[in-house]
Amino acid sequence: MDIMQLGPWLFNPADFSISDATQRKELEPLLVKLLCCFAKDPGRIISRQELIDTIWQQSYVDDNAINRAISELRKALQHRLLSQSPIKTHHRKGYSLQLQAASSALDAAPINTETATAGAKTSKPVWYGIAASIAAAVAACVMYFMPQVSAPVTAADTGDDKNQAVTLTITNQQKVTWFKGIESRPLISPDKQFLAYGHSQADGSMRVLVRKLGIAAGNTLQEVALEHADKLYTVQTWQPQSRNLLLQVISKDGSDCKYQSADFSAYPQYQLTTVATCSGMIFGTAQLSADGQWLYRSKGNGGIYSSNALVAENIHTGAVQTLVAAPSAGFGVTLLALSADGSKLAYILMTESNKSEIFIYDPASREHHRIASLPKPMLLLGLEWSLDQQNLLVPGADAILQLSLADKPLKVWQLPQGITVGELSLLSANQAYISALSPGKATQGALQLIKISQPFTAEPQVSFLHNAAGSALALAISPTHSESYAFSANWTGGWQLWFSQNGENMQLTEFENNEQPVNNISWSGNGRYIAFVKQGNLYLYDMQLRQLINKREHHDIGHPVWLPDNSGLVMTRLDSDSQNLWQLDLISDNFNQLTFVAGSYPQFDDQGQLFYHRDGRFYRYVDGAKQDVELQSSEDGNFTAMWQLKNQQQYRFSMLGHIELIDRQSGEVKRTQVPYQLLGLYPDPHDDEQLYAAVFVTPELALELIQWQLDD
Repeated sequence: MDIMQLGPWLFNPADFSISDATQRKELEPLLVKLLCCFAKDPGRIISRQELIDTIWQQSYVDDNAINRAISELRKALQHRLLSQSPIKTHHRKGYSLQLQAASSALDAAPINTETATAGAKTSKPVWYGIAASIAAAVAACVMYFMPQVSAPVTAADTGDDKNQAVTLTITNQQKVTWFKGIESRPLISPDKQFLAYGHSQADGSMRVLVRKLGIAAGNTLQEVALEHADKLYTVQTWQPQSRNLLLQVISKDGSDCKYQSADFSAYPQYQLTTVATCSGMIFGTAQLSADGQWLYRSKGNGGIYSSNALVAENIHTGAVQTLVAAPSAGFGVTLLALSADGSKLAYILMTESNKSEIFIYDPASREHHRIASLPKPMLLLGLEWSLDQQNLLVPGADAILQLSLADKPLKVWQLPQGITVGELSLLSANQAYISALSPGKATQGALQLIKISQPFTAEPQVSFLHNAAGSALALAISPTHSESYAFSANWTGGWQLWFSQNGENMQLTEFENNEQPVNNISWSGNGRYIAFVKQGNLYLYDMQLRQLINKREHHDIGHPVWLPDNSGLVMTRLDSDSQNLWQLDLISDNFNQLTFVAGSYPQFDDQGQLFYHRDGRFYRYVDGAKQDVELQSSEDGNFTAMWQLKNQQQYRFSMLGHIELIDRQSGEVKRTQVPYQLLGLYPDPHDDEQLYAAVFVTPELALELIQWQLDD
């Protein structure tokens, strides 16, 4: 086959490559054969059997091999100029190429070979590092446990018709980091001389890199790395009006946690000073005041995923003041950012309904002023002051919110197709270093399911359940067949519910492809129905009739669990601004409120007793109010504040790979550790010596420098 133009790509089968004006990608021979097959007739639906006959030429090919090849080719063909997936899945029919083709090399658009070669060179890492991001994993987990999954920002999300939407035109975009793993949280120093960012690695290590900006042409790029073999370094914020960088440093075993300040006034030399101690990882940041006297930080009240308060700690005396109490549900205070002069503290508060509210705190007057409230649940990972200190910038995946402190209508800067901004730091009024880190980006190919055999022995055996390209997340094992389970996977361009039996996988649903996962899977005790949540909507899959039932589509449901008699479900429901437990009767479709205080993550034990979680604590249900019995609170900040029941056993896990088992009768505690960051834990109901878990595997994510202009 001759060189062919396929949409934005120039496809050259002879040298196994696709390229555009800025980059060249080499393809594996199998992917070249697959693309040649599609390119002969773009748009035509090609069945799986035809692919087997043409590409593999074998009598039998495992479904996973086909899924993996399609997924890898789809990923390779992704391009910022494409508005749809390059390969479309046609349910039970096959696949089709969605790229327009030119007939020959003579019709193909010209390519700048020199530019493409340079692009290929810059895509190689400066030096090798394997990595996994706890920050990204936390973001992924937050998305997983929220009753409604966060979505990109749109003009409608501001909740006010008077708010303005403008288009952000990108005039320059360039990659600025090249390590393997995730490079995230770019932070420009107050004097605009240094860039600090986090680099996380797949072996569980994390470090912080600090780069001097404005390197003269011809000089070697210099970066200082803060790292240690037994510690995790995460970047927090720059201290206003200084070159002091605040870090959180946690030992890999979770036993030691500190906030430290790194003074880079004599760069590349630096001086480390311990500012305060901490209790473990939280979803939130910290900020040191301009005078160095106060540490503002998020303080968790019961492990990861519990609510955070905003506190101010006096560095000299150790006294701690609570500025904003942790809500009874939601994630509480997350991101913090002091203005350039240090006079105002901006913060994001996620309330019980998981809606994001943005506040300004004045340390001098001790007053809090709400700047904006977003009307639906949305996970935000970035918060930045404008250079004139008159506005806040909040990146939201495909748009940036500009929030005025003068109570003017806020603006939505809509980003061009294909550009994602989860975090940003301003270099000038129209330039910023950005990270594409967002819940969707954090989970693209980064979530996998594992099986842990003999978990609490000296050498637990860990194996991946699937080898398909893409992500797999939640899992529920059949209560009636030990070799069957349902799971969530993004193997075909979007998240679907899958079924596995005796090693054979079958796709059960055909949702529109998007980044919103299928999660919170629960299997009825009689084995007939599988309940799950997607975008806060409740679905049932009837295994007997092979039928999908849309049970509730109001974007307000999370954590469904079946009643012991299979007559209905108990679940978390967002109602107005509260998050409570409700019971749904499947026959009448009637909802009945069970708790009148915040409740989430319900479950039943083997005696049919209902339990739930609230405010980092574990409760036995009695009346949904004052008579409910508190059983446990989370005392280790590294563990999730959620327990999973199985018979008389109780499990919980940490992001560091720790798993804890408590025997509820004897009180015996067992612990083990796996070499992965854990996102979810699923005990096998049929085998006490087997666990399943969702883990985070590092995707590739680099920092970029962008420049823009606003089209009013």
